[in-house]
Amino acid sequence: MPIPMPPTTLSCPKCGWSKTVVPQSDVLLEGHTWFTVCPECGHSKLDRKKASGLSSFIANVQQSFELWQKKPNR
Repeated sequence: MPIPMPPTTLSCPKCGWSKTVVPQSDVLLEGHTWFTVCPECGHSKLDRKKASGLSSFIANVQQSFELWQKKPNR
């Protein structure tokens, strides 16, 4: 059975950009739940670390809100 990745904080050592992602499944979407390059400066070597509890919670709320905004109104 596939297991989702744990919440991860990605950061760029070059420009300081950072984002915490909380994958809801084992599927990682480039530019949404995973980044291989910095979206701000294009640097390809991002730092990755386990997200703290608070940053995981905040990222989870943000991702849920983004999904809610994208749902069509019926």
